[in-house]
Amino acid sequence: MQILGLHAGELISEWVAALNGKVKLASLASAVHPYPTLAEINKRVVGNYFAGKIFSDKVTKTLRFFFNLRGRPAE
Repeated sequence: MQILGLHAGELISEWVAALNGKVKLASLASAVHPYPTLAEINKRVVGNYFAGKIFSDKVTKTLRFFFNLRGRPAE
């Protein structure tokens, strides 16, 4: 893991702890951080990583299909 930029030292600590403790990315994504904080950035990075896998084109189309279904209006 490499982080470059302002406050990189504060951001890298969570990743080092996660990697050394063999923490799953899902655990990092579901972590609760006091908001607003720089550590929230780490959660968003993992969330963006999973978003591509969770919301594939097939899943997105299926969800659109189900949410766009409409029955006859009640009389």
